[in-house]
Amino acid sequence: MTRSKKYNFETRLKTVHGSFTHTIVVVPDEIIDQLPKGRIRTKGTFNKTPFALAIQHKKDGSRYFMVSAQLRKEAKIGSGDSVKVTFWIVDPDTVDVPEELQAVLDQDEIAKKKWDSFTPGIQRGLSHYVNSVKNVDSRIKRAVEIMEKAKYGQLHVQKNAPKKKED
Repeated sequence: MTRSKKYNFETRLKTVHGSFTHTIVVVPDEIIDQLPKGRIRTKGTFNKTPFALAIQHKKDGSRYFMVSAQLRKEAKIGSGDSVKVTFWIVDPDTVDVPEELQAVLDQDEIAKKKWDSFTPGIQRGLSHYVNSVKNVDSRIKRAVEIMEKAKYGQLHVQKNAPKKKED
């Protein structure tokens, strides 16, 4: 998918307390009105720091980006700080696969077949798990481990998946 229209706004990082405490960036209504309905995956920047996030929905109808501690640290922002946001909509079915995981998939036909059977959301979660460590050797180890587990149905998402009926 080619890069679509860019959306820009400036706001403050906000901490929301509830069952859990979250740090969010609320997307202005005038931008929400321009967006398509349904789930929206985006890429963009907070103060020039890149992100890939989905726009979340609050019960009150407002929409926001959840900003992790790691992203806040990288962008050098904290609750109450001003943040310049630029984002564009991306294909929700496209997953950025870390090169270490891609190497495993390229070399293991069974692992690739299993990977292709996962939803984009599961693929995104596994990619995030591999990519969440800085050390290359650790990313390689994680990529090999998760695909070995996947091949034998040992991933948490596989254990909790509803069983399909055999024909």
